[in-house]
Amino acid sequence: MKRVLVIMGTRPEAIKLAPVVRELREQDGVETTVLSTSQHGALLDDAAACFGIQPDEYLAAPAGGGLERMTGQILAALGEPFERLAPDLCIVQGDTASAFAGALAGFYRGVPVAHVEAGLRTYHIRSPFPEEMHRQVITTLANFHFAPTAAAKRNLLQAGIPAKRVWLTGNTAIDALRYSLVEGKPKTLPDLPRDARMLLFTAHRRESWGDALREMLAALRLTLEKFPDTYALCPLHPNPAVRGAAQELLAGCPRVQIIDPPEVTTFHHLLSRAFLILTDSGGIQEEATALGVPTLVMRHATERTEGIRAGVLRLVGTDCRGIFSAAEELLLPGSEAYAAMRHPSGAFGDGHAARRIARILGGWLER
Repeated sequence: MKRVLVIMGTRPEAIKLAPVVRELREQDGVETTVLSTSQHGALLDDAAACFGIQPDEYLAAPAGGGLERMTGQILAALGEPFERLAPDLCIVQGDTASAFAGALAGFYRGVPVAHVEAGLRTYHIRSPFPEEMHRQVITTLANFHFAPTAAAKRNLLQAGIPAKRVWLTGNTAIDALRYSLVEGKPKTLPDLPRDARMLLFTAHRRESWGDALREMLAALRLTLEKFPDTYALCPLHPNPAVRGAAQELLAGCPRVQIIDPPEVTTFHHLLSRAFLILTDSGGIQEEATALGVPTLVMRHATERTEGIRAGVLRLVGTDCRGIFSAAEELLLPGSEAYAAMRHPSGAFGDGHAARRIARILGGWLER
């Protein structure tokens, strides 16, 4: 029996690794253990549960004190399960502190590392921060590189990764989205006005905290005030740096609802119903592109340029006036710019990435 250790710590990791776990558990001769680093705690558990998955192992929740302390705690805590479980392979996803620490722990232990969603790049080491650094380092540590797009594959090859270690698979985010919309049942959808166009607003990235987040929220407020037929739904992280700013900047603002991040299936259904999305998220860019929902990316750089080339995403920065101007153009009656953006694209995959990944890894494990 071959042993695979799947390391995840955040809600997005759970969403994107759940399809891989489901596929691996269909394979004979493979024992798959899911380990939560507890970076996102219950948010991860809720996301995994939407796909019928529960972590088998938990690390103690990392204490506060900054990125270096959190990453160090996760890395140190991973030693014991690596020693006890003796995995033949470990899998990490994306660019979080958990993925970074998991890949480094595997490297230290001599355990081959598979990187799901490999090769994303902005080539701006601090944008997004610290994710761009994490994924560049993970590339140097990993043995299997599963690129979600042709551009990501080119990035890996240009970084000197041998072609035989790079596979173009598509993004597992699309697998998860497809599962949610076809098989998943949302628990409770928020009450939404039927006569209003819904703006779905999310902002959570660390580099957005502070002035940038306040600019984003001010732009949302201006948009709602300009267009009385719009309604904003804001699933926001409970972190005080995010929630406190939203409550201050949107106080007394008409037609806005701030909610906790809903469970994954509910969130995917909300995305599909949105008229316009304003976000600094990475994963939402992939989901919105697949759904064909026009999206304003409130960042200065994006590693999901495929969605921009597909015409569904528009990079608008973090300045209030720039965000508002873009939203205004798309919300004007009969907007041709909006109509041009409103079309689904398969730029990020066909919903079968996890199956490809599991087959590749299963074939290697059988050797």
